[in-house]
Amino acid sequence: MDLAGERTGIAQRPQSDRVMVFSVDDGLFGVHLDWVEAVYEARSVEMHRVRVDKGPWHSFLLHRGEPALRVDLRDAFEIADLVGHPERAACAVIHSGGYRLAVAIDHVSGVQDLALDAHRPIPSSLLRDGGIPVGHLVQMDDRVLVVLDPHRLLSGAQRDALEPIWSRARAYGERHEKMRRAWVEICAAASEENIRVYARLSARNGRAKAAAAARVVLKAMVDPNYGVQTNGAVPKLVDRLVAEILRRSRGAASGIATISGAPDGEAGKVFIAGGRVIDAQCGSKWGRMALDSLLAQADGVVSFSERDLGHHPERISESTAASLILSLESAASEQRRRRAR
Repeated sequence: MDLAGERTGIAQRPQSDRVMVFSVDDGLFGVHLDWVEAVYEARSVEMHRVRVDKGPWHSFLLHRGEPALRVDLRDAFEIADLVGHPERAACAVIHSGGYRLAVAIDHVSGVQDLALDAHRPIPSSLLRDGGIPVGHLVQMDDRVLVVLDPHRLLSGAQRDALEPIWSRARAYGERHEKMRRAWVEICAAASEENIRVYARLSARNGRAKAAAAARVVLKAMVDPNYGVQTNGAVPKLVDRLVAEILRRSRGAASGIATISGAPDGEAGKVFIAGGRVIDAQCGSKWGRMALDSLLAQADGVVSFSERDLGHHPERISESTAASLILSLESAASEQRRRRAR
């Protein structure tokens, strides 16, 4: 839910007495609407992490390409050690002294108009630098509402500690945007250059599996002997299958790559039309899930038969290189889960 329209920069003095009301634990809080940019459900937004040197990890989300550092009011009010760190349902992106903060919240109650002439505000007992309260208490619907001052959510010491974290998060966000653009190019028309850029940026942003998957595809694209048996050593199934698919992709071939003879796996097929992977099948699975499973298998025999696929369903839409990168990343995660069992 985006609340700021096209507003840019840091908001100035609130122009209204409208506040967004939200709950955290048993408390009811409010922030003037002018300071709130958006509210994200926790399950719908990707949280990223950075740290300085070997310090603790700090989470943040990217809002319009800019970092919003995650803050729980328990941490901000220095009571987290007493009551722990519960999961929160959402994050509200709020301006706070030149930063964007992703304040973790439980529930948004709505937007209320404050009639301060009828509800005299009382300063909170929690004070920040200079003895300024973190907010004011207002009676609303038989409950106490704490209207927070966004500039006072963090103490001066907390803000100083977050400065290097914010710088790292901003650099991360810039790389993330370059990754996104490279990925759009890979999905449309993969090249050695855009895959190399994607692999490098993925590694720098801590996405080791994505970087490794991209490097496998890149190596198979540039090395004609990739996945070929040499000196009696039989390459892994994943290498042989990736090499076979990319070889047919370069030749704009149409047909079916068949995987069989796996002692502990399932037989499967990869459907290629005009050099592009359009579908896969492994047991009862089809599409991307099937391709993930095939690339996760330990062994098997790969063969290819050319044929016209006619009107075979296209369950995989992006480029062959993009499909392989996604499935290799997924297969690596699946193999790790298996080892952990």
